[in-house]
Amino acid sequence: MRRTALAFVIALLGTWPAGATAVAPGGNGELAVSAEVAGSWTSLVYLGQRDGTGTRALPSPCPPGPLELSTRCYAGGQAWSPDGSMVAFSTSGELEPQLHVVGADGSGLRAVPGAHGFSPTWSPDGSRLAFSADRPGDDCGLRDLYAVALDGTGLELIARGGDDPDWSSRGEIAYERLRLSFPPPNEECETVGGGIAVVRPGGRPRRITLGGNPSWGPSGHTITFVGPDGLYRRKTDRRPRRAHRLVRAGLIWEPAWSPDGRLIAYRRGSRLRLIGARRGRPVAAAFNPPGRDFSPAWQTLPR
Repeated sequence: MRRTALAFVIALLGTWPAGATAVAPGGNGELAVSAEVAGSWTSLVYLGQRDGTGTRALPSPCPPGPLELSTRCYAGGQAWSPDGSMVAFSTSGELEPQLHVVGADGSGLRAVPGAHGFSPTWSPDGSRLAFSADRPGDDCGLRDLYAVALDGTGLELIARGGDDPDWSSRGEIAYERLRLSFPPPNEECETVGGGIAVVRPGGRPRRITLGGNPSWGPSGHTITFVGPDGLYRRKTDRRPRRAHRLVRAGLIWEPAWSPDGRLIAYRRGSRLRLIGARRGRPVAAAFNPPGRDFSPAWQTLPR
């Protein structure tokens, strides 16, 4: 769920060692989608197969309850670890934004200390998370990008003015740049998108294209993203490349590439859609968690 973050219960969970290596792209496992719970101020993260089997909700500090009694609590922005064993997500609402990790089997739910932000994405070796966080003292909606280890150590500023990061298998982070729009005097400031950039931790960002919601393909050389009139695919090398439009439509958000590189999941309106990554042809999907769907993410099955 874009620009969401939330607060959590802490339990024990093992982590990858810092020197672990990323797995090669493998087959497609389960989908993870956040969905609103009907009749409440709550959303949960659901896992399930593309054919609709095995759908269940992950543990969350956002229990469903009657609308008039519930505290607003939204779980979303989920991302699978590179080995497919864990899911990171954020919680937000009436409490401070907070990142969490949990096992794909529902075990070991815990908060990531000091990670008060949104839209987590895993480093290729599974040892760190990048995320966006509200800029302290800013009332205009600006966010910055950070990275942190799963135990909360090593918090690092990655880029100023960014949101919706996605960390590639080659170590680059694609994100949506944010800038301020200054309206006439006596009106509130507004944050708007400034295109898509790519950065390596410790390096300088480089602008790639106009658009937002970038998602890396498994090779780390191509992104899919949302443009002004649809969903696009584009290589990110330094030579000028023309973007290829896959879907021409409005109300498209949050694309996510399948680990085998053949499919792209995205949200159109309030529902999950699938298309072929090469030509954009629609593909059937029966996975349909309750409520409006947000932030699809795809599990990698190691080879």
